[in-house]
Amino acid sequence: MNGKKTITLSVIFSIIRKRLIFFCFLIFALALLAIWKGGDALRAQQIKNLHGEMVGQLDQLAGVLEGAIVKYQNMPTLLASNDRVKKALRDGSAADIRQLDRELEQINRITEASDSYIINANGLTIAASNYQKKTSFVGNNFSFRPYFKDAMEGKAGRYYALGTTSNRRGYYFSYPVYDGAKIIGVAVVKVDLTQFEKRFNNQSYEFLLIDPDGIVFSSSRVDWLYHLLGELSYHELQRIADSQRYKGKDIQKLAIVYSKQLDEKSNIVDILEEVSSYHEQRSLGRHSYLQMTRPIQLLNFQVSILAPLKTINEEIALWRAIFAGGVTITALLFGLAMLRTRMLRERSDANEMARHNQAYIREVIQNTQAGLVTLDSAHRIESFNPAIEHLMGQPLSPLVGEPLNSLFKPLNKQGESLNQAQDVVLKTDELGVKVITMEGSLCYSQHSSIPVEMTLCEMQLPNRRSYLVTFHDMTERKRYEQEITHARNALEERVRERTFELENANALLRQEIEEHKGTQRELIQTAKLAVLGQLSAGINHELNQPLTAIRAFADNGLKFLDRNNHQQAYVNLQHISQLGHHMSDIIARFKVFARKGDVQPAPVSVSTAIKGALRIMEARYKEVGIELELVDHDEDLIVNGDMVFLEQVLVNLLANAADAILEKERTIKHVVIQQSASQEQVTICVKDSGDGLSEEALKHLFEPFFTSKRSGSGLGLGLSISQRIVEAMGGQIQAQNQAKGGAEFCVTLPRYQASLNRKGES
Repeated sequence: MNGKKTITLSVIFSIIRKRLIFFCFLIFALALLAIWKGGDALRAQQIKNLHGEMVGQLDQLAGVLEGAIVKYQNMPTLLASNDRVKKALRDGSAADIRQLDRELEQINRITEASDSYIINANGLTIAASNYQKKTSFVGNNFSFRPYFKDAMEGKAGRYYALGTTSNRRGYYFSYPVYDGAKIIGVAVVKVDLTQFEKRFNNQSYEFLLIDPDGIVFSSSRVDWLYHLLGELSYHELQRIADSQRYKGKDIQKLAIVYSKQLDEKSNIVDILEEVSSYHEQRSLGRHSYLQMTRPIQLLNFQVSILAPLKTINEEIALWRAIFAGGVTITALLFGLAMLRTRMLRERSDANEMARHNQAYIREVIQNTQAGLVTLDSAHRIESFNPAIEHLMGQPLSPLVGEPLNSLFKPLNKQGESLNQAQDVVLKTDELGVKVITMEGSLCYSQHSSIPVEMTLCEMQLPNRRSYLVTFHDMTERKRYEQEITHARNALEERVRERTFELENANALLRQEIEEHKGTQRELIQTAKLAVLGQLSAGINHELNQPLTAIRAFADNGLKFLDRNNHQQAYVNLQHISQLGHHMSDIIARFKVFARKGDVQPAPVSVSTAIKGALRIMEARYKEVGIELELVDHDEDLIVNGDMVFLEQVLVNLLANAADAILEKERTIKHVVIQQSASQEQVTICVKDSGDGLSEEALKHLFEPFFTSKRSGSGLGLGLSISQRIVEAMGGQIQAQNQAKGGAEFCVTLPRYQASLNRKGES
């Protein structure tokens, strides 16, 4: 009952503790959030105050810029009305131009303008206030400038650009010079903006003068010049480049990485800028500014002030750090107090748990089935549990204080006993291994030896070193191992016997295969001789014709010799020689066709094989009046195969075609040999005008001894042998009926790739 009550209170305290920790964490998070939000509010207020201060600064800056530039807009008008300017443009005398140069220089000195110059109607500068400088405008042509074009059209011109000669930024005012009603030139005044930049360089803010395209034309920061604040299309950038306004300057976008609008005329922006370190290494830094912008209507420009927010941000960061540090320290102190309370409680719980664990361990040691022995630092037996006494069958109290080898005898890998069990412990110490396992036997007396597995584990106790040894009985496992060993030996013996039987069976099978190959070669030879037998009448006819001609030429030659007509006798002998060669070719073709042999793969010309088969079948086809046609004949097709065996297959197909036509006594006696080829294969088709093949014949066509001919007309081996020959050459043979009637046999063989390669290279 007390145990249940203790567990219930522990659970309740645990729940309360977890909720308290969650509540504290929630308060801490809310405090940090309040500090953060308070910092944001304070920053917004300071930015608002800065905004109010910068409004006046912006108006003052815009007024100074506008007033300083606008005061020069009427100077070109005054210059254009000057009689000396008109006379210099009209007459162009050197004395007038020199005098005009000096007057322009004096006017510039008085008005503090940058440059004043006069351009004739062709755009050529004839006089300038900087005539004595290396960057003088005299002699330069500015007809491409928009301010010149506007003035030549009779309008007052305005323009801003980077000077192509002086390489200085300026704002240009121009006005046409009239001689009566005719415009004879242009008067131009350039206002240099560098003097205004210097006046505002030491202010607490940065300023930007932005042109209508959004490009920074003037700034207190030199590295911001010619940078783009907005977005421009490719065509707009190309237009700016073509106008030569910025003389090939690379227009890049200003590195604004963050922008937040406050109102219509102000934003918070973050700009990436290069920062120089102590070691003169440059890196990128992110700086925040309050940007305020207003237009300058007269110039069509915009002026911006960028007030840095670094001081405000640093003050807010410091304020947040102070308050966050205070909250964090308070939280840490509260956490430390809770941690100390918990540590005291856990220490009390740990002591109580240790007492329970010690009692539990004693119960486990006393009741475990494994034998346990403890050793001191000198490897002497200190204690043991009842399980090992039960295993040995006798009390072991006399062994207390004795070394471990008095109880346990280890075995080596061969199962032989080791005399020094102490070596096991020493090796363990030298190698630094804390656990080691080995097999051996318990031998307390000479009459009992129990096989066991020993595990020795080092125990690090607070004040000393000791060892725990565990013994597991291996009697049953040893018995199983012996049974498995006997079974494995018996299995190996059976495998050896079965292997011997399989080797004998394989030898008999190889012998039967060799006999089968011999039988197959004999069947092929028999099929060849059967074809030759069928063609014997045609052979006789082919040989009889040249023999008759030879006798006739010989008899006539004798008569010519009797008449001393040696020339004619010589001609007859030539005819006899040619006929003899013809007979030799016929006999040689049949000898090659009849020879024995296996398939010898080699490059074979399809045209040569077809011609050889036709020479063998020619006599028979002529005898029965069958017309033979070659379709899509290609002399260059080459396949991988054997010439003799390919001829045998074609002769067999041509003979079957003739038999199919003659069997039904067809009026149309026509056989077609058609070739086709792909990148990898060549197909030879033999088509006849017979009645075609039945469904039964198509199913069993290539089976040995199957024939659809009349009884006694064939053995039924021709197509079966042809199929084996074609497959041995790596191809296949197929049969089907034609749509217009008759049968079609197609032989497909692999194309000889070397020939294709040479053909592609050529």
